[in-house]
Amino acid sequence: MNALLHAEDLRPHRENGTLFEHGLSLTSGGGRIVCLVGPNGSGKTAYLRALAGVDPAAGHLRILDRDVASLDTAAWRGLRRQAAYISEGAPLLSVVGGLDNVTLPALYHRLGSQQTMQARARELLAFLGYAGAQDMLPAHLNQHQRLLLAIARCLMLEPQLLFLDEPFHMTDEDCRNRESGIYLKLAHERGLALFISTHNLGFVKRHASEIVFIHPDGVQCYGAWADFAAAPRPAIRQFLHAA
Repeated sequence: MNALLHAEDLRPHRENGTLFEHGLSLTSGGGRIVCLVGPNGSGKTAYLRALAGVDPAAGHLRILDRDVASLDTAAWRGLRRQAAYISEGAPLLSVVGGLDNVTLPALYHRLGSQQTMQARARELLAFLGYAGAQDMLPAHLNQHQRLLLAIARCLMLEPQLLFLDEPFHMTDEDCRNRESGIYLKLAHERGLALFISTHNLGFVKRHASEIVFIHPDGVQCYGAWADFAAAPRPAIRQFLHAA
């Protein structure tokens, strides 16, 4: 496997500044979907942000064979294009319409003319199955539509890794099914490495290449659902029973 991300004993910070006690070690390549699961408050978002390099953490992190801790501002800005992060709720710029939200980062990075970037954005929105108005402000769109705009905005920069925090949050079953299909296409057709923090265990069961279980008692990786579901660890048995 050609590793796009390699983490060794990665330990993020809590909101109070202290480190989580348990480190995460993980290596992943393109075309794989890594799902972070665990009970509420266990630290899934903190570990996801650490993996994405959004927040500093103890331990060692390499993205695209580059040591994240050693990057200066300019180098990290370039790498950020390749490792896209979408936080829970998929926040967008509230004062511009959907299409402008998608094109602005690409225009900022001077990837092409406005006309070229708008054409590229429309292609991506069609690929994602976006059916909302392209000139409408985000406040007038539903959560599913806002999420698709946020994904398209990331894809404009042609990332190799995509990190999503609770992307299925506040969407109904039909939207969740459509979103699941998008993540499969991004991983299996476009070769992205996807890292998803989620409570959607149905998606995890069907599609996860690897499962990271995060719990106050420890962090552990499993190859797929069968291994995870059969694990004798009491915390996992309790988590699955409560789900």
